[in-house]
Amino acid sequence: MTALLFVLVVIGLYLLACRIWPYTACGRCDGNGKFPSPSGKAWRDCGRCQGSGRRRRVFAGKA
Repeated sequence: MTALLFVLVVIGLYLLACRIWPYTACGRCDGNGKFPSPSGKAWRDCGRCQGSGRRRRVFAGKA
């Protein structure tokens, strides 16, 4: 019973954090918004975050 209560509290805190801070750093570009091309001579916008460096958290809701 205590473990279930603990899990529910953790889930509730995560949902609250998603409500307050709906964005997190993009995992592909580490929040830079760009990454080096395969040759390493140029930089490209990240395709996952479209160059913003941020992405919506899971369960953060719609934009």
